Amino acid sequence: MVQIYTWAYQDWKTISKETLATVVGLPDGITADDYKAITGEAYVAPATQAPLTSN
Repeated sequence: MVQIYTWAYQDWKTISKETLATVVGLPDGITADDYKAITGEAYVAPATQAPLTSN
């Protein structure tokens, strides 16, 4: 699976870094180390915002 993502990002240019980041950690996805090997950049998980509550 990693090889397909590598080809898609590096060779075919059919997937962006942002899209590739969405498959990190998924059961059929890639690991953060795989992401770094494919893109050359460390994976940074998107920040999540806690829901706002009103008093």
